[in-house]
Amino acid sequence: MSMSEFPTLTAMGITDIDDIARFTVRHAAGEDELKVYFHPAKEGIQPASLKFGFAADDQAVLGQAQSELNRLLGETPPADAKTEIVENLAHLEQVMHAKMEEIRRRLAAL
Repeated sequence: MSMSEFPTLTAMGITDIDDIARFTVRHAAGEDELKVYFHPAKEGIQPASLKFGFAADDQAVLGQAQSELNRLLGETPPADAKTEIVENLAHLEQVMHAKMEEIRRRLAAL
C-alpha cells in the first residue's frame, strides 16, 4: 500500500503508513480525539503517537481517517458501545501502568 491510497491520513501529516501500530478514538470535552500510535522508532525522532482533535463539524474527516486506519490495519470498528468501553478501559489500564512504572523509576533514581 502507498500513501496515495490514504489521502486523509496524508493531509493530517502522517508520512509513513508502515509505522502505524494502532489508533484510538475518544469522546471528550465537546470534541472527538483521534490518537494514532506508531511502532517504536529504532532511530530518528518519530513521536510515539500523534493526537488530532475533531469538532462537531469535522466528523466527516474523522470518519474518513478511521476508515483509512481500519483498512490499513485490517481492523473492524467496535460493534457496540460495550465493546468500545471495554477497549477504552483496557487502554486506560495500560496508560496508568506505564505512568506508575515511570514514577517508580524516577523515585528510585532519587
